[in-house]
Amino acid sequence: MKKIIQFGIWLEETSSQILLGFVVVLVFIAALTRYLGTPINWSVDIAQGIFVWVIYLGANQAWRKNRHIGIDMLFNRFSPQVQKALMVLIYGIILVFLAMIIVNGIHIAIVNVGRIMNDIPISYSFVTIAVPVGSFLMLLTTVEKLIILLRSKGKG
Repeated sequence: MKKIIQFGIWLEETSSQILLGFVVVLVFIAALTRYLGTPINWSVDIAQGIFVWVIYLGANQAWRKNRHIGIDMLFNRFSPQVQKALMVLIYGIILVFLAMIIVNGIHIAIVNVGRIMNDIPISYSFVTIAVPVGSFLMLLTTVEKLIILLRSKGKG
């Protein structure tokens, strides 16, 4: 099971790196062709759509590695037991919030099935589905963090 999880993490990180590189190339091509007088409009649309995926994949990676911004000046003044209880509460709130995003994101993706991206015959759902997929990955990460916290003896 651990190998499957590690493979999933590797796949997520590699995919986001490749997609970000692809965004950079597309934006460069769009700028170059616009400068040369023959703009390629679809490249910007594709780059924006891929960038949404990069954002959500990157958000999960940052969450997994505890790289999101946090203010813990007040939090650190509490006892370890209170800190642990607060973290359980916070993770619970995050789980509910992510579940709501997943449900609503799936609805939005379904609603956008018939909508196409400007000049490209690609459904806009390929962009909007990034929201529930990324939120689901963050939900899994949050569950893992919660399990680790509940198994720990101290504040986590």
